[in-house]
Amino acid sequence: MSAPSKEAPKVTHGDPLFELAEKIYVQLAARVYGNLAGGDVKKPDPKALAAYSYKLAEAFEQASRETTRAMAHIEAANKAKVRLDEVDLSGVFGETKK
Repeated sequence: MSAPSKEAPKVTHGDPLFELAEKIYVQLAARVYGNLAGGDVKKPDPKALAAYSYKLAEAFEQASRETTRAMAHIEAANKAKVRLDEVDLSGVFGETKK
């Protein structure tokens, strides 16, 4: 029997944050490791570049939730919700005649 793995669970496709971070990573890697980057420049570790890509993706996701358009969408969705704790149902559940 093998020991349990101490690695973090692998994130797969379908996670929007993963997909955005992947796109950012591919673009950054192309610029950093590409032919135009220059041979004498020290290049970062690929894992560090991946971690940076995730930080950029998280920052983008957070900022996109703070736009006026997103706030208006959230406000409209909240107004459209029916909140049962605010509805007076006393007339519906009144006493029944025998």
